[in-house]
Amino acid sequence: MRRRPARVQRRRRAAAVAGVVAGLVAAGMSALPRPGIPRPDWETGSTEQGPVADGAVATRYVGSPLHRVLMGEGYRDVWAAPIRAPVLNLAWFQPLKAGGGRQTRSLELRGADGREYRFRSLDKDQAKALSPLPRLVMGRIRQDQVSALHPGASLVAAGLQDAAGVMNASARLVAMPAPASLGQFGADYAGLPGTIQEYPRAGFRGVDRVVSTDSLWAELRRRPGDRVNVEAYLRARLMDVYMGDWDRHEGQLRWARMARGGAASWIVIPRDRDYAFSDYGGVIPGLARRVDPKIVRFDTAYRDLQGLLVKSRKLDLRLLCSVPQATWDSTAADLTVLLGDDAIAGAVFRMPQEWVRRSAALEGTLRARRDRLPAVARRFRQHLHAGGGCAK
Repeated sequence: MRRRPARVQRRRRAAAVAGVVAGLVAAGMSALPRPGIPRPDWETGSTEQGPVADGAVATRYVGSPLHRVLMGEGYRDVWAAPIRAPVLNLAWFQPLKAGGGRQTRSLELRGADGREYRFRSLDKDQAKALSPLPRLVMGRIRQDQVSALHPGASLVAAGLQDAAGVMNASARLVAMPAPASLGQFGADYAGLPGTIQEYPRAGFRGVDRVVSTDSLWAELRRRPGDRVNVEAYLRARLMDVYMGDWDRHEGQLRWARMARGGAASWIVIPRDRDYAFSDYGGVIPGLARRVDPKIVRFDTAYRDLQGLLVKSRKLDLRLLCSVPQATWDSTAADLTVLLGDDAIAGAVFRMPQEWVRRSAALEGTLRARRDRLPAVARRFRQHLHAGGGCAK
């Protein structure tokens, strides 16, 4: 296919930017949420199973009909749905320190079992990483796009990965307790709904060592007989694509060493599934997609496959170029069997019933994407090898 002249590309980009700017002006007439993570006003109570909290995670994303046309439907009704969550038991968990996430409010904890855990808020501060002026100008727009994320993403993703045989740390829904129980962390975390999950370290799933991606390369140099299990990495990456999770970078991966005799293989452990099932609809995100392909839609046809492959391309080139087509085909075929209708339904029903009812299309989209996964795996491999990427 012949490349378009650079001038045409520049004009198209300029037109897209102009469209985005015009749309932003129009969207400014709607009520957009302020940046940050406000503490929700939840009611607490008790059940036979223990203390619980009731409320909606974020009603601020509901939006008017015009707002939804311009900025996208996303999962606004799910964010606003009232749910019940168990209150985290701080007799069992000891808060250690605040996490360093750019958008998520996270807290590191130690369990009574001696293992490390992470609490992650469901709501996000999408403008946190912006400097003051861009935050002032774009902060509300960025914040509103949290509505394109599904608050139950990590719960459903854990169920799907369990079914697919991808090592992961399953998340469960909780609400943080009252300020007095949290001490120095009360002001920032009290009452927040979020998820709690184990942070993979040595001993996780019985492995003897768990490291970051940066440390993995040093481990491989130190142990020449060790190898990365590229088949497991391919399986995890196909699941990334299947779940529409575009935000997969090296910092969101841990690696577990599985010893087999003298040598060992390193198995990937994907983390932080906040962006699974991201669905950026609406006029303005549609225009912005021409500039940034990562503004993806979660549909049955994988229309935005390219955007799902951007952030992991460097690691994909390093690990997947040597994997033969037959392995891609067999892995995709295996996933279509493992991700049966019952497995998909079971993963979706890990969410509160109120979210399930307001996510009616999710289960059907997951079934359709599963059926198309073998063809999409071939498109993924073709994209990886395009332009001589694997020849470098």
